[in-house]
Amino acid sequence: MVGGDVHGLHRIVARVTPGSWKAMIGMLVLTMGTSTLTPLLPLYQRDFGLSTGTATLLFVTYTVTVCPTMLIAGNLADRLGRKKLLLPAMATMTLASLVFALAESVPLLFAGRFLQGLAIGGFLGVGAAFVVDHARADSKALAAALAGVAFRVGFGLGPGIAGITAEYAPNPRHLIFEIHIVVMIIGMIAVATASETLIRRARGTNPPFRIRIGVPKGQALGFLTYVAPATFLMSFVEGTELSVVPIFVVDTLHVDNLAVVGAIGFLVLSLGGLAPFIARGLDPRRAVMIGAASTSLLSLLIVLSSELDAVALVIVAAAATGVMNGFILYGGTVICGTIVPLEERGKLMSLLYMCAYAGTIPTVALGFLADAIGLTGALGIFSLVAICLAAFVLLVGRRLFTEVIPYRPPADVVATART
Repeated sequence: MVGGDVHGLHRIVARVTPGSWKAMIGMLVLTMGTSTLTPLLPLYQRDFGLSTGTATLLFVTYTVTVCPTMLIAGNLADRLGRKKLLLPAMATMTLASLVFALAESVPLLFAGRFLQGLAIGGFLGVGAAFVVDHARADSKALAAALAGVAFRVGFGLGPGIAGITAEYAPNPRHLIFEIHIVVMIIGMIAVATASETLIRRARGTNPPFRIRIGVPKGQALGFLTYVAPATFLMSFVEGTELSVVPIFVVDTLHVDNLAVVGAIGFLVLSLGGLAPFIARGLDPRRAVMIGAASTSLLSLLIVLSSELDAVALVIVAAAATGVMNGFILYGGTVICGTIVPLEERGKLMSLLYMCAYAGTIPTVALGFLADAIGLTGALGIFSLVAICLAAFVLLVGRRLFTEVIPYRPPADVVATART
């Protein structure tokens, strides 16, 4: 059995092209940078006197720049080429880590977070498209799934490593960002040496620039009521568990070990990387349904942990939520990677990840609500909202998005390609 699993894994690895691996390395190291903040939030509260609302506002600040930047970047990358967007985004993330490494004031923290938003917005959807672009024709779905793995694992490593360095190493607020600058240089080399997948058209041959979302005709309503709200739910749950829950664990459950706080962030983010292997062969629509239903119900465990004074419940919820959210992202990336042609993929992937960030915005309200009614009460409202979002996906979106229709090039394009 083990030998068969190893052989199967070897076949998967063999199907991934060098260009896709390089793109995934870039995605892995860049996403590490945006989530390192999670175990440091209690330190920022202590050292800078931040309220829970202000701490969550700091966490969510990057979303304000992520969403518009991602939509614009996806459209530009489909015109100018992937690397012309990816490399400047990586340079911006490196600058953001430098700002955090030097930060000794609240304005600098917000400036660093703003830059992180610009970087992740410019990279993520385009980077996922770059991974899929490099894949062979029969491995597009696999590449899309592995892009989701790199996305999840990179985000998970950020708080995991940050929690360890904050708890056990000197210079707890800054060291993780110094480390990240080094790995970003490695990532930039990987992306720079990957070949460009879109050849820029000659000057004057591009149509006028306009922003489009890239959803194929006939599938927009289903996409916007099924995939979009499911990924919004995913990020709403994750955003809460990465911003409000760390403060809850320290203040309400009285856990003072930042490595534990970082481990919660690691579990909720990185275990989603297992989803493509668990859900392999599963219809992507079904994967989204399973993930949405499960992650909403798991939010109840966090509320229950306050009544039982049990951080173990938070850890279990984080791990299980990570896997179930991975199902949502797996289903979403496979859908987006297969229903559009290459020249539209950057737009649609960017839209997907934009939805997967927009859900963090409501966590600001939860943070300020926690200042008013307490952390446990705010998390109860969080759980109720998550369950309502999942119900919408399952009861409404599922009926409007009845099937995934893979992209097939027109007959005249196929005939031209064969001649």
